[in-house]
Amino acid sequence: MKKEIQLKKNPIVAVYSKNTTTHACSVIRLLQPMLACNWKIIWNTERDCLNKIFDINTTKNADLIVIQREFPSKKTSEILSILLKLDIPIIYDIDDLLLDVQPSHERFFYYKKISPYIKWVIKEVDLVTVSTISLKNELTPHTNRPILVNQNLVNYNLFFNTARPRGDKFNILISGTSTHQNDWTIIREPILEILKSYNDQVRIIFFGDTIKDFIRHKSVNIVKFEPNYNTYAAQLKSLNINIALTPLINNKFNQCKSNIKWLEYSAAGIPGVYSDIAPYNSCIIDKKNGLLAQNNPESWFFAIANLLNNQEKANEIIKNAQKEVLEKYSITNCADKYLLSIQNKLGHKKSVRNFSQTPPKYTFLSSVYSITDRILRVFYKF
Repeated sequence: MKKEIQLKKNPIVAVYSKNTTTHACSVIRLLQPMLACNWKIIWNTERDCLNKIFDINTTKNADLIVIQREFPSKKTSEILSILLKLDIPIIYDIDDLLLDVQPSHERFFYYKKISPYIKWVIKEVDLVTVSTISLKNELTPHTNRPILVNQNLVNYNLFFNTARPRGDKFNILISGTSTHQNDWTIIREPILEILKSYNDQVRIIFFGDTIKDFIRHKSVNIVKFEPNYNTYAAQLKSLNINIALTPLINNKFNQCKSNIKWLEYSAAGIPGVYSDIAPYNSCIIDKKNGLLAQNNPESWFFAIANLLNNQEKANEIIKNAQKEVLEKYSITNCADKYLLSIQNKLGHKKSVRNFSQTPPKYTFLSSVYSITDRILRVFYKF
């Protein structure tokens, strides 16, 4: 007989993650909503689990196990096998389409290396949680386990700021790591045209990596990316940004991303221009709570110019966006649904795990992916 799953009000949750508790994925996907629900968290990183004296006994007392994102791998397959044999419900949480990364992605070989282990885990756990409907649809063919869309929420109070008053100069933000280099090709020409048209009125602030052509440009500032999520929020508010740009190439990987940048920028009082694809056109009404741009130079130029030239419109966009984010996407107003949605999706019956299913074999191709990834990491320093 299958055992019923009924999470108690304040469950003890053992999390297994590649990331620390200050990393954005850790905070957004797990820590913020769990702590808001008064869940008790035992955080285990990959580094902990690979320690020869790692003690799994604390996990055995947990009410729920959560495996996050990139944790499944050859290195962690042994401990995952142990976890899957425990009589404790297990969730796998993922917020990117790591099973179908484009060859142009700088971590392509790394994700190819770990994808067999992710596919193994999502077939065995009791529930898979994702951030978007698009991601759910892409994962569905890989598992018969239930998949729950738990949308990303923002800590509104952490990011909240009023809109910046306009002066003679405008600061335009482009934020992201080196993984966005291909996405930024969309705005290279429009940015050059904006700098030419507005001369010394505009300054571009790259928060993280930079479009290579702009590294030594006189109107460009480069701010080192802050990996600590709380510090990142404080730094974002300190940059005095008037407009944020978020371009995304229209491919399957990007279509499965969440709208987290719109949530953060809106809460921080920053109007933005976003690519007119799934992460953003699902929540943004053009010219009401953000601007949507087609992925061509003309559309991006005119959208940016629209915000630069129209202070009243920019203020209206922020007013509408902040109201919607607070009501529909904030930890303050939506965290109480977190436990309920997981409980409802886990259902009353526990999934039967296929204990005979062993971890994937580490093939010759896996070795090639691993070696190639190491070489690229050294060469490109990421």
